[in-house]
Amino acid sequence: MKKVLLTLFIALFTLTGCMGQPEAKKTGERPDWILNPNQNGKSGAVGVAARTYDQKVSTKRTLAITRALDELSLQQGVKVELNLNKQETVVNDRSNTVLDAQSSYQSSSTVSAHIEDVWEDKITGELYIWMVLD
Repeated sequence: MKKVLLTLFIALFTLTGCMGQPEAKKTGERPDWILNPNQNGKSGAVGVAARTYDQKVSTKRTLAITRALDELSLQQGVKVELNLNKQETVVNDRSNTVLDAQSSYQSSSTVSAHIEDVWEDKITGELYIWMVLD
């Protein structure tokens, strides 16, 4: 009798657990501008940011905006240079990693843009920001 009750409890727990999971979003729910940021005569770019180290929405938003602006700058002929230096040290079976990132931009003009739209994928937590040139 205990085995039957245990089996029923496990089956019921499994079914209710599966019912609570969100459904995968259909491709039609994702905005068109994500794959085609140049629409309606507008030159644009999309910046994407997943969950960040501090889990703050403001950090994720800033990262997505920066990535979109970087893409717009590249489209306008701005030279972007990024150097990453990674140094790993192991002492007495303890490792230490230092990552140094340096970037530089060379431009003869200023890129002026605004946020056209924002969309967040509720399943992955990725934030998409569509920026368009003014």
